[in-house]
Amino acid sequence: MPFEPEDIKVFIMKKFLVSMALVMVAGLSVMAQNTIVSNPDNKAYFGVRVGGEVTCPGKLVGDNVSVNMFNNGGGVEFGGIYNVPVVANFYIEPGLKFFYNTFSCKKEFIEDIQDDIIFNSLSIKTFGMRIPVMVGYHFDFTDDVKVSVFTGPELEIGLSAKEYIKGHNVEMSGSVYGEDGSFNRVNVLWGIGAGISYQHFQFSVSGGICMVNMLKDSDATFHENRVNFSLGYNF
Repeated sequence: MPFEPEDIKVFIMKKFLVSMALVMVAGLSVMAQNTIVSNPDNKAYFGVRVGGEVTCPGKLVGDNVSVNMFNNGGGVEFGGIYNVPVVANFYIEPGLKFFYNTFSCKKEFIEDIQDDIIFNSLSIKTFGMRIPVMVGYHFDFTDDVKVSVFTGPELEIGLSAKEYIKGHNVEMSGSVYGEDGSFNRVNVLWGIGAGISYQHFQFSVSGGICMVNMLKDSDATFHENRVNFSLGYNF
């Protein structure tokens, strides 16, 4: 019995769909075996990190008024991480780091800050620890070269922070923490960044976005963000 033209069309369509399904399965199989996105040699490792940072204090905001009264500052960060593979090239990376940074108040806001004494500088210097928990994905272009992107929360705890006020023949300092201080000791940031590694060495650029108000017992708000440049060695 000869095939009708409609039957031939259905037969061709079925063959086409089966062929496409086989191509897709083959493509998925190749991707699963592709070390760029799924390296079977992934393993957990420790790493050390050291780098510089740019402190980016935000505006002081209160009563629908915002004042840009702080200059950007700088600092350093050092510590370690533990990278744990999860699935394919997806990983989780907790860490423990210590930091020291500083930023200053713009001169126009401190020239007449107290009584009749004219001050010419006010800076805040902070030392503390950070506990980041980053999640990310790395792309292994060769056995030696990998590119990663990551994001996640970071807990920051200030161990010491002082403000230094200087003027003509006058110097004052005091803690910004504690009962008489104006800053909160604990900060939570959301980090995002990217890095490139060659063999055991790594370079990354990341940013931290402040998620909480750093001013204590105040209707005004202030957020302290930052940008980090980090060098590392993975064991």
